[in-house]
Amino acid sequence: MAGAVFGAGSAVLYTAANVALRKCVGVDPFLVAAVKAAPTVIVLGPLLGWMLFRGMTVMTSGRMIPRFIAVALIGQFVGNAAFQVALEVIGLAASVPITLGVLIIGGAVLGRVVLGEPVRVTTIVAITTLIAAIVILSSPGESTMPPESTSKLSPLVGALCAAASGAAYALFGVVMRQTMNGGVTATLTMFISGLVGTISLWSFTMFRLGPEVIAMTDPDQWIIMSSAGFLNFAAFVALSYALKALPVVAVNLINASQVAMAAIAGVMIFAEPITSSLVTGIALTFLGLSILATGRKKKLSIQRFKGNQ
Repeated sequence: MAGAVFGAGSAVLYTAANVALRKCVGVDPFLVAAVKAAPTVIVLGPLLGWMLFRGMTVMTSGRMIPRFIAVALIGQFVGNAAFQVALEVIGLAASVPITLGVLIIGGAVLGRVVLGEPVRVTTIVAITTLIAAIVILSSPGESTMPPESTSKLSPLVGALCAAASGAAYALFGVVMRQTMNGGVTATLTMFISGLVGTISLWSFTMFRLGPEVIAMTDPDQWIIMSSAGFLNFAAFVALSYALKALPVVAVNLINASQVAMAAIAGVMIFAEPITSSLVTGIALTFLGLSILATGRKKKLSIQRFKGNQ
């Protein structure tokens, strides 16, 4: 139950962060990703210092940390930065479902191969239903390039960036769970990810743009980018606890509710058109999540019945 609550909370917070990121269209995507990574370090740095000062254990084994650092780099550059590129090219309503579609498939495959987690029949049916929703929501004509975008990339490139982002997030989620189960606390795991992103993305952005260009960024954009970072951090905290309690596939499917929330945000906040495909996609998304919830409820009931025998 706690895992489901944290998973749903992370979906809401990630949606709020994505809305803020959508408002950052027109700003260099790597700068946006760099600013978004900083709040994790700002919040968790002092907390880790306090934990170490109190003699609290932050890890029992560091064998997974080198692998996690490498995957965190992929998550920051391919996951966060590529997603921002997708937002600039194909908009919010199309970027989120494509990213989450690949995330669901990748999480299911990697969860099975790397972690040995079972993929039940109800999960497969739920995945199939959600993929159908994603295909409908990502159909030609559903994506709209934001008017403030300066990108000259084609919609196909934008869709590929969204797919690459989903694949990176799937890998990151599996290795993150593996790292926490391998003796590293959630606090240290999140701090490492944020630190890797802050150092690598800021260094890359400084080299690519230079301090003069960065200084020309509108002050309001700094506020929005920072807000996206803090919202993303809060979602990251909720996600880490969800991954502790639930299999990767279940967490990814709960997070797929972002598809519907992103579509609604696109219509209400960014005046994206309401279409039959949008309504159908939202309905299929909720149907897929209902199938998943029903399957998990039946499994829990069977386990309790066996335990009472």
